[in-house]
Amino acid sequence: MQSGGEEEQDEDAHTPLPPRMKIINDPSDPDDKSSSLLTSLQSSSEVPSAAELVSAIEKLVKTKMSLEPGVYPGFTPLCPPEQTTPVQPRNPEQEQRAKAMRGRMFVLNELIQTEKDYVKDLGIVVEGFMKRIEEKGVPDDMKGKDKIVFGNIHQIYDWHRDFFVGELEKCLDDHEHLPELFIKHERRLHMYVVYCQNKPKSEFIVAEYDTYFDGIQQDIQSRLSISDFLIKPIQRITKYQLLLKDFLKYSSKAGMDCEQIEKAVGLMSQVPKLCNDMMNLGRLQGFEGKLTSQGKLLQQETFFVTVQDAGVLSRSKERRVFLFEQIVIFSELLRKGSSTPGYQFKKSIKVSYLGLEDSLSRGSSERFTLQAANVDIKQVWVQHIQELLDAQSNFLSAHSRSLTSSSIVHIVSPPSCSSFSSAFPFPRPVGHSFLPSCLQDNNDITSTMLVTQDYSALKENEICVSQGEIIQVMATNQQNMYLVYRPANSQSPAAEGWVPGHVLVKSTRVELKPTFYFSS
Repeated sequence: MQSGGEEEQDEDAHTPLPPRMKIINDPSDPDDKSSSLLTSLQSSSEVPSAAELVSAIEKLVKTKMSLEPGVYPGFTPLCPPEQTTPVQPRNPEQEQRAKAMRGRMFVLNELIQTEKDYVKDLGIVVEGFMKRIEEKGVPDDMKGKDKIVFGNIHQIYDWHRDFFVGELEKCLDDHEHLPELFIKHERRLHMYVVYCQNKPKSEFIVAEYDTYFDGIQQDIQSRLSISDFLIKPIQRITKYQLLLKDFLKYSSKAGMDCEQIEKAVGLMSQVPKLCNDMMNLGRLQGFEGKLTSQGKLLQQETFFVTVQDAGVLSRSKERRVFLFEQIVIFSELLRKGSSTPGYQFKKSIKVSYLGLEDSLSRGSSERFTLQAANVDIKQVWVQHIQELLDAQSNFLSAHSRSLTSSSIVHIVSPPSCSSFSSAFPFPRPVGHSFLPSCLQDNNDITSTMLVTQDYSALKENEICVSQGEIIQVMATNQQNMYLVYRPANSQSPAAEGWVPGHVLVKSTRVELKPTFYFSS
């Protein structure tokens, strides 16, 4: 036991002590209490314990860390000192411009993103519905109709996927490229007009074979029906003008030059209008001619029209009227109030038989009065018809030897102009007349001629006439050829073309001008 105690005393005696620490005096802070403590410990004859040394070091470190930045040499603050300089407020005009530029960027991003979504939807139609129909086949009574269902949607899909979406993305780097893109490819976007003209027929077929198309939808596991997808091109062509209008709004607020953007907005506002016009034409039933051969559709509107023939005034009828460059078509509205209205063809008349007067002629045997909903509609129609007649007058003047005409364009009028018959009971208004006019002599008599012998057309622009027929002269040329109108009869339809003068003689038959009169 004693020897054990002696071994413990020897271990205590030989326990090494830590070396004395060298105290570094801080010249910048000679009064530091912690430094004084270490100095006093160093000068003391007593050996400090480890705990006392650690405590003194901790106090020293805390003291130095609490000093203000820059007081202790070599100490770098973790955070820079707060700036005392006040921030200047932004200029209100600059703030408004910056906000407008952000708006432009937002519209552009929306345009690009929705374009990508649109291409995906078209892809479902082409790669989904169309491909599955080709694989599965169609019912026997539907063969050939499946092409009508989709129209030219494949062409639209290819162009947007392969070209247009990429061009829109380029606008992110060059915003000014956006209006130029729509202006340059405005004609290309008219493929939507073709699509819309076919759309009513497509709707009819889809409704007729709805069970079949529902099965196709299930086969490709589509959440949306085929009708939901087929309406998307129409929605998209309308969306372009709305986004461009927003782009124009923000560009104007940013104080930028908006001339090109305004032009793009104007063009893209016309395309949806044409699409709507062609969809209405696509719902026109009973017209046997080719609408694509009648020139550009200038206007369409609903009028109430009256017809007075031989003093008898008919009752009013509502008519949808389509004004083309070469023909005017009257139709009756079907399924009124429906989301997909239809139109039944009633009558038509060529523009070459029209005239425009400021007042009605008392001598007219027929009077057709078209009442517009307001003055603006009336003025638009009068303007368009006047422009057509001016162009027509210039053409005939350049190619005819002479025309006996007054300040109004007088072209031969078919006797059966009552094809415009429609009506609306109201007092005689004041406005413009819309009339098939005729070639006149000084006595206001139609220039009619009698066919003295049969003639068979030898050229494409000639017509056949029979002996005894009464025709109406529109123009003549230096080769003694007459441009004539032959009214319809029980054997043949109405026709217009050239015949040689030697088969014609002056007729004593008098034709009075049927008159069409615009009111509002």
